[in-house]
Amino acid sequence: MKNEPVTDKTRESVPETKNGINVRVSFREKVALGVGGFSNLFAYIGINTLARTVYVMILGLNAAWIGVALTIPRIWDAFSDPLMGKISDNFHSKWGRRRPFIIAGALSMGIVFGLIWMVPGTWNQTTQIVYFVLMQLLFYTCYTIFAVPFKALTYEMTPDYNERNRVMAFVAFFHKLAEFLYEWLIPLAAVISSAYFASRIPEGQKVEMTGIIIMTWLVGILIMAGIGVIPGIFVRERFIKRTENQEKVKLIDSSKQAFGSRAFQILVSIIILNVLAGILASNIDHFVMIYYMADGDIALGSIWKGLLSSGYAVIGFAFIPLITWFAGKYGKKAALYFVYALTVFGGIMKWFIFQPGHHIYCFGSVAIDPIILIDPVLCGPMWVAVKILLESMMADICDEDELMHGKRREGVFGAVFTWLEKTALSLAALGVGFSIWLSGFDSALGGNQDPKTFLVMRLFLSGAPSITALFAIVALKFYPITAERASMTRKQLEARRGSVG
Repeated sequence: MKNEPVTDKTRESVPETKNGINVRVSFREKVALGVGGFSNLFAYIGINTLARTVYVMILGLNAAWIGVALTIPRIWDAFSDPLMGKISDNFHSKWGRRRPFIIAGALSMGIVFGLIWMVPGTWNQTTQIVYFVLMQLLFYTCYTIFAVPFKALTYEMTPDYNERNRVMAFVAFFHKLAEFLYEWLIPLAAVISSAYFASRIPEGQKVEMTGIIIMTWLVGILIMAGIGVIPGIFVRERFIKRTENQEKVKLIDSSKQAFGSRAFQILVSIIILNVLAGILASNIDHFVMIYYMADGDIALGSIWKGLLSSGYAVIGFAFIPLITWFAGKYGKKAALYFVYALTVFGGIMKWFIFQPGHHIYCFGSVAIDPIILIDPVLCGPMWVAVKILLESMMADICDEDELMHGKRREGVFGAVFTWLEKTALSLAALGVGFSIWLSGFDSALGGNQDPKTFLVMRLFLSGAPSITALFAIVALKFYPITAERASMTRKQLEARRGSVG
């Protein structure tokens, strides 16, 4: 029997129940799923955020080589992520397809994360880089075991077009909470590396590394492992029974069919643009704040970086309900158009916001730069919209994939999506490393860098978000799935295999 074509003829709203099945996800499950996003954020950006502080600023390694080291694991991810997606889609147990892997991945990545930063300062630079690369490969394998099934689980939570936005809003909330806390780790590590520890550190180890080691072990054990297992324990899977007799998912065929979807092609191009711009800007702004604005004071620049990231998180919290409401009323594409336009303007304004001389003194001698808080107001809403709406749109694409090919394979779609995200993350990290190197940056000079160095950094900081947001706006115009089309897809699926809730 041939599949009926998907059309935009119906404008009927989708009810919250269907055949007695409640498509609403309980508050308890939304919270349990959301805290997984908290752990995922720490794992996703943890290495890239700390690598330059630890390996470049503290240990003094070449920034370009660290950029290369951050890129190498993506070669392995090209195999491990889709493979994990296939394994997760085909796995069956009384605990589900996703939950056992979420628990195992969370526990293992938490332990490995702590090991990454225990590199002896007495080693030569080549040995330190090799250690860093090998530990990354191990960590990202563990992260893949956690992240791919977790992402697939978020796609499966509800068949409802707008309830998906609300589910993703909970993930976005905890994502922003993690973002609020994460950039304060380095200032907190500096506090830990006090005079008390300075007289007790191993020979050859720098004082700053003591705080880094303690802090990363706390993050690994308490956040990545301790909190990361919660979705695997408390979230119910919806497709355990319906996929028991499903034909095995084939990796190569599924990957080809995923990339054969026009909607998927557009969505991944948008997320790649987002990650490239975001990581490039969020890494370079740290260098700009330390060496251009704070005259080489790492502690002060890191405090400003923490303040900036906290500003992004606060704006994120404020915009989560607004974007969820806006998308429900006017559509997901309309909400994305708005935030991308705001990002274009925000990128231009970065040139004027990240300037020295704006700081004021609070609490005696503590210098604060309040002007930088304008930046998250302009560029912060985009990251909330991306976390809520692009993930919700991926769930819509998985429905269309089932309609076309008769299989639920969120694992493969999520794996390909995750790998492309991480590839963009590493390409951005590589770009940061080489842009810093090409600018002529020298950590030994502190704040006395060549003016050309600061010019290059500021051009990347301002230009990257504006240009990529413009490209995202253009790409979004060709995205084909509307609320009406998603409603018709759901009706056809439920007529074929019944409701899921």
